[in-house]
Amino acid sequence: MRSPGVPQAFTCGLVVLLIVGCTGDTEPPEPRPEDEPAPLPTEFEGDPPPGIEGEVLRYLHGDGAEAPDLLNDPLGVRISPVEAAFLISSDGEDRHLLSDAATGDTLWEGEARFRGFAEDRDGERVLLMAGTDDVPFVLDAGGEQVWSPEETGDTYLDGVVVRYPDEWSFDEPHGAYTVLDTGGDVLWEYEFADGGAGEDDPVGEPSEDATADDEAAEADEEAEAEEGSEDEDPSDDTSRTGVPVAARGDLLLLSDGGSELRARSLDPDSDSTGEELWSVSGTDEDLGLSASGPVPAPQVVGVYPAAEDPDEDGSDDTDGSGDSEGSGDSEDSGSADDQNGDGADEGSGEQSASDSASGSDSGTDPGSDSDEIVLLRWALAESPSTLSAHDADNGDLLWTLREPGPNPVAQPFDPAGLTGSLHDDATGTLMLPQASGEATAIAVDMATGEVLWSLEDDDVSISLAFAHDGMFYGDIRTNDDQGEQLVLDALTMDTVSDELTSYVEAVTESGHAVLVQDRQRFVYGPPPQDDPSDEGAEDADPSADPEDEPSEDPS
Repeated sequence: MRSPGVPQAFTCGLVVLLIVGCTGDTEPPEPRPEDEPAPLPTEFEGDPPPGIEGEVLRYLHGDGAEAPDLLNDPLGVRISPVEAAFLISSDGEDRHLLSDAATGDTLWEGEARFRGFAEDRDGERVLLMAGTDDVPFVLDAGGEQVWSPEETGDTYLDGVVVRYPDEWSFDEPHGAYTVLDTGGDVLWEYEFADGGAGEDDPVGEPSEDATADDEAAEADEEAEAEEGSEDEDPSDDTSRTGVPVAARGDLLLLSDGGSELRARSLDPDSDSTGEELWSVSGTDEDLGLSASGPVPAPQVVGVYPAAEDPDEDGSDDTDGSGDSEGSGDSEDSGSADDQNGDGADEGSGEQSASDSASGSDSGTDPGSDSDEIVLLRWALAESPSTLSAHDADNGDLLWTLREPGPNPVAQPFDPAGLTGSLHDDATGTLMLPQASGEATAIAVDMATGEVLWSLEDDDVSISLAFAHDGMFYGDIRTNDDQGEQLVLDALTMDTVSDELTSYVEAVTESGHAVLVQDRQRFVYGPPPQDDPSDEGAEDADPSADPEDEPSEDPS
């Protein structure tokens, strides 16, 4: 018997309905759009980091940003402080822009190779640049080009220009030197002659055959030589000059390539330009260096503002001996040779008891009117190095400090400066990196030469970046290789804050900071100051009655 027939179309339709009922819509779902990044924030959240005061002045990225196009570089940019300005540099090209920190106005922009930072004769920061033709030039913090070479080989050094002898080399540094200002005017010309003893200058005991007449003749010659030397211009002593390594104001520091450093005058208003002001040698007993080994050569660490010793005002709370906590007993700290021997503590640095100026808590001479300190490092390959601080005016020794371990020996005629050092003007604290020993860096009080604190080997993950207003800002690497920023008190190493809502990228001398928060850069700091001349005009009330103002005496 034939079964009831079911139309084929109906059967197919039923199957389709069943499939649709099980699977839903027959059309495949549209792919979801990828998550778009959240828009860049334009409002700063939370409090600024410690030491940063003022208000949000502008943001630098995204719609409505008041910023130059260079900040949109796809390879990124880096920002550095230059006095009251920011230097914005491309990470991919030799393109740079100098921007006023308060207003954001462009001070200078161009393609050039950035060679580093330096200082002028006033200690202000300048930029060392080189054009596309590789010719060097210098910009000040206002974006003005203050120097470019007149002759090939002219070299900028701390605000002066050094013109070296022809075919100069480290092995053959002698010859005629010219020191100029950045405008090209000659400040001083001199000859650096080889001062070594020649074949005609024998050294030894007098001959037994010398007669009394010969001895008398020699005495007369020596007396005449002494009288002649008194009449000679000290700036003409060519054997006591050297190669310029640092300058500040009217002070020029010269290295002879050995153990001596000499200070000469560049005062243009004086008839004694080039006069020797002072000198220091590694053989000076006051330095406390070992006399049994080779004599180290001095390296100019820098020229720093003279810091005041807080104990000099008589308000110290010590036992009356003048020793502050951690400075050690000057009477028991040992002789000069002990300071360089194995008995000294190599972990934290010791202050030399041989400092005849002020003892173990030695600070700047109360009778000195010098505003600056010249800091030198005396280093040997396998002995702890020694720091010595000198009055910039007269070279007087202010204090010495034995560092925790050996540090790199300076090359002859190296210019002043020590990579990685940080100076906080507010407290007079200098952070100096250490190449060996138990400490990786030490914080030195520039007024007393005391080691305030140090970063030990277990603190190696801390990398200090800059100083501002009594604090050191740095980065710390955690166990999961994540970077965090922390702020340390410059005097105590106490953590001021380790939970910041933003990252401090740069801070200028004017107190303006670039703060990074949630992919955005904010400029935070004091608002721009009005032109004083405009303030005076605004303060004047045009409707004021002239009769209310004091009149001039007709007489």
